[in-house]
Amino acid sequence: MSERNNSAEPDVYPESEECPGEDSFAFGEDLELNQFDGLPFSSRYYTLLEERRALPVWKVKREFEDALVHNQMLIVSGTAKTGRSTQIPQWCAEFCLSAQYQHGMVVCTQTNQQQAIDLALRVADEMDVNIGHEVGYTIPLETCCSSDTVLRYCTDDMLLREMMSDPFLEHYGVIIIDQAHERTVSTDLLLGLLKDILLHRSELRVVVLAVPPMTNKLLNHYGSVPLISLETSRPAEVVHSNSGNKDYFYSALRLVLEIHRTKGDGDVVVFLASAQVYNPRIRANSEVLQPISQCQADTRKQLSGPTDPESLMQALEELDYLAALDDDGNLSEIGIIISEIPLDPQMAKALLASCEFDCVSEMLTIAAMLTAPSCFLEPPAGMTHEAVQCHRKFQHPEGDHFTLINIYGAFKQTQREQYLSAEKWCQDYFLDYSALKTADDIRSELTDTLIRIELPISEPSFGTKTNALNIRRALLAGFFMQIARDVDGSGNYFILTHKHMAQVHPLSSYGAQSHKLRLPQWVLFHEYTLSENNCMRTVSEISPQQFLQMAPVYFFYNLPSSESKDILQDMLDPVGSRKCKDEKQKATSISTDANSGCTKALQTYDRCAIQ
Repeated sequence: MSERNNSAEPDVYPESEECPGEDSFAFGEDLELNQFDGLPFSSRYYTLLEERRALPVWKVKREFEDALVHNQMLIVSGTAKTGRSTQIPQWCAEFCLSAQYQHGMVVCTQTNQQQAIDLALRVADEMDVNIGHEVGYTIPLETCCSSDTVLRYCTDDMLLREMMSDPFLEHYGVIIIDQAHERTVSTDLLLGLLKDILLHRSELRVVVLAVPPMTNKLLNHYGSVPLISLETSRPAEVVHSNSGNKDYFYSALRLVLEIHRTKGDGDVVVFLASAQVYNPRIRANSEVLQPISQCQADTRKQLSGPTDPESLMQALEELDYLAALDDDGNLSEIGIIISEIPLDPQMAKALLASCEFDCVSEMLTIAAMLTAPSCFLEPPAGMTHEAVQCHRKFQHPEGDHFTLINIYGAFKQTQREQYLSAEKWCQDYFLDYSALKTADDIRSELTDTLIRIELPISEPSFGTKTNALNIRRALLAGFFMQIARDVDGSGNYFILTHKHMAQVHPLSSYGAQSHKLRLPQWVLFHEYTLSENNCMRTVSEISPQQFLQMAPVYFFYNLPSSESKDILQDMLDPVGSRKCKDEKQKATSISTDANSGCTKALQTYDRCAIQ
């Protein structure tokens, strides 16, 4: 049993409050002691209990408990502020406790990391237990759980990762899929895989929480399963703005102030025009505002979101390029190792490659800095020049990935020397202390992961030419799909995979606000954003020879035709490339009425590409 550290309030039961009886706990017995840790309830528990009983979800508590006992799966449909995400997991924990956890504990997935943390903190408070003990959470690179944990909140991708080592999720007696309407790739995969797991585990219970528009799709997918619908305390009133002003933010602000002035008490939720849209065809986030239909607006009102099936296909293609899949579509040996590293596949492959190229220490820093929030602070008005001057002190001629190593190294040195507080040092250099601290924590977690899976960690040798070459090789091992070439010497970069033109971000080492470094002709970039000024972020110089050395042959073959590809082809096979050009010139000189001959010549040219 864990020792609870509650607030200073005395652990007594208020005489004015009704002591909870059978209506509160269907599976409990001794209600004067907390059934999860054996300690007396605090007075705060009863205060929160009254708030919980007022939630709409409590009206279906008995119905839910009965359905959970007699069915392997059930669906709960309801909108926000019904209490489903906090109360239903607690009732499921009581259900598992009634069986003495013979079939496992409770896990509840979320699509957002912060929501998983916030819900765990709230539920631990309501259950009158300590966070990290009976109630915990798991998000990428952070775990707050123990052997006492009976209810765990986690992101959907973390539960999916857990299935790689525990395919039938035998640690759990109840699995709750929250926010199923968000339709993330991880949630959709979990919904599909759990359907098969239920066939092998008759004792397992699965609860799916979604908003009403998603309910019919779930019922069609799972067949005849119980559906519990939650009533909303008060339906939302929708107000549309008729303003044609392109400045949508100020239009929305004026509308909110008008509602505040003319309407009664209540909350206001504003859906602003958003740019959180991923384009799988070009592997880029798009910040171009686009109109949506009335149907999409209604769905968004119910906290729902659209799904993109191309994302899954692109993810499989990416894993194939990274050699993470075998010929049967299962994880290869490399894929199994990558799955153990809590990073996106490209970064995990780069970190894995660094073990071969003896630059693990440097790649750990790069991976941590790129996984954490940006360390660069937005300067106050009128201080842009000063911020650029401060950031310039860390710039590395090899590129932004190397600049990140400089920044992290300076941060750690400041922590060691202690002549100046790290917070003050970050403030002076327009850097985000919390972001750098997060990067430091992530780096430690990644180091522990490499040690656990017994991968070698080389000694740091940053600053040598050999080390710089090895870092570029490791980066190319994971990010060979993100290469661009300066086509005119003025910073207009052509991205090889989808033929888009882009500029380097202004805050980059090669950006407009930096000092005039020589613009590299070939670069590797970490992120590309489709916007009015298409930008590449975190850019470092590479050579085309290094790209050809590290990129898989079949990836190069699948690149769309372009002048940049021809240059690479000529480097790879000068004789064959020259022959292709000659045959192409002959094809263009043939009379326009000789279509078959022209087609034959072009087909010959296509076959000359490397295979």
